[in-house]
Amino acid sequence: MTRPAHPVAALASLPLLGALATCTHAPNDSVNLPPADLTFSVRKGAVTGPDSSAAGWTRVRVEEDGGGHIVVIFRLAESASDADIKTFLAALDTADATPAPALALGGPEVGDIGDVVVQLTPGRYVLGCVRRGWTGHRHASRGEATVLVATNGPMTAGRDAAPVATQELQMVDFAYVGPERWPAGSHMLRVRTGGSQEHQLRLARLRPGSSLNDWINAGNPDKIATPIAGVARLGPGGVAYLPVELPGGDYVAYCLITDPKSGRRHVELGMVRAIRVD
Repeated sequence: MTRPAHPVAALASLPLLGALATCTHAPNDSVNLPPADLTFSVRKGAVTGPDSSAAGWTRVRVEEDGGGHIVVIFRLAESASDADIKTFLAALDTADATPAPALALGGPEVGDIGDVVVQLTPGRYVLGCVRRGWTGHRHASRGEATVLVATNGPMTAGRDAAPVATQELQMVDFAYVGPERWPAGSHMLRVRTGGSQEHQLRLARLRPGSSLNDWINAGNPDKIATPIAGVARLGPGGVAYLPVELPGGDYVAYCLITDPKSGRRHVELGMVRAIRVD
């Protein structure tokens, strides 16, 4: 696939990338979200929620305590044992990418409350926080993880169809592919990973009068744009849907996941683009 021309040629000197990763804005707190199929709560040291679910397309809500958590849904092997889960969490703690054979399905990336819609096939899943604390360990290693079992059952028939998308964005190595202009309003955004690596989508709304270049060169990105919503790490071939309300304005889409080959974040490799909503 030929990549479209990217608005930024080089981002190796992008300042204060670490500050971008620690945003704890909660723009979705005031949004009246419709009921979720599954709701999980995360606080320091724990993730709580249902331990079983019907298989199929499922709207998952994560409610946080303001600690900047990033909960990702990981699909494990259907036959994964409790010992396998412990091994996975230990490997996840030190790895930049999701340890095989697990697959990252995404999760809400920004805010203290958020939804994603993912497809749960029968099997075992781990919902774990991938945020790293000051010691360098992921929150999942200190108890912020829980196991979910998806099974076929009476509710499965009602979840056999994916949501109807209003916009679509593909994430490749290392760019976002899709329309550069979206209509304002309520969206069900289909996000797909088409590259060989995991990617994430973070959407931030630029302050009036600010540009993508202003955001790139800002010493403090929070003064340039407000994080709105996003989809956490999504493995190759993965699809997730993001319900989001987008008022008119200029937005930045970017990915902070680390490239294991170069050790640089994807945004530094060009995975950033401007999106106009009107």
